Amino acid sequence: MVRAKTETLIFALLLGVLISLELLCAVLAYESIGAIISRLYAIGIVGLSLLFIVLAFRYRVAATLGAVALALLIIPYQVVLGHRLLRVQAEATRIVSYAYEQRVQSGVFPSDLSGYAFHDSEMKDYIQSYQLDAVGGRFTVYYRVGTEATSHWYSSTEGWGYYPD
Repeated sequence: MVRAKTETLIFALLLGVLISLELLCAVLAYESIGAIISRLYAIGIVGLSLLFIVLAFRYRVAATLGAVALALLIIPYQVVLGHRLLRVQAEATRIVSYAYEQRVQSGVFPSDLSGYAFHDSEMKDYIQSYQLDAVGGRFTVYYRVGTEATSHWYSSTEGWGYYPD
């Protein structure tokens, strides 16, 4: 009887920790791969976790393995994307600084990024574009994290922005 209660407590603690981490990953997914996937993560996490709870009454080992497998499908990938998000945002910030420095030196924003030296060259592929509106004297830099369907940007007129899907 004590062993069963101990196993139940351990399962409940494990599930609580995993669900918490997975829900944090679902929030992060909004920034990295979009709103739709983020919602699917959240719905799937809650739904499958309820299934694991019900399953645990009869098949505790299977429920535990299922909960761990779900966590392994979500958490490592989102940790990688979260790290990439930080890196690409830092690179985008350096590009914005470069553009403003060029305007101070020459009076205009640069027409492209050919004179910009990437600090984190691995993030170059995630910078989608740099666009200069020569007529209005404005610029925008677009970047992505996980998918091309999601865009983060900095606009010299509107500041930082994001479109999730």
